[in-house]
Amino acid sequence: AKNMGKHIAVVAHGGVLDVLYRAATGLGLQDARTWQLGNCTINRLLWTPDGLTLVGWADDQHLQQPAADETFS
Repeated sequence: AKNMGKHIAVVAHGGVLDVLYRAATGLGLQDARTWQLGNCTINRLLWTPDGLTLVGWADDQHLQQPAADETFS
C-alpha cells in the first residue's frame, strides 16, 4: 500500500465515530452509548489484519491550551 507505515489523519462526523467505536469494542448498534463524542477531540483507532482496535478516545488535551491568536491583559 502507498501509505504503509505512515500516519493517516481522517476527519469524521460523530455518527461515523460512533460506529467505529462500536466496531472496535464489539458493541452492538442497539447498545446504549456510554462514551463521549466530544467536538474537536482526537480519537485513535488502529486497523490491522486482526481488526479494529481502540487506541485512544476523546482526547481533548490540545483544546486546553490558549489559541495562538488569543491575547491576555
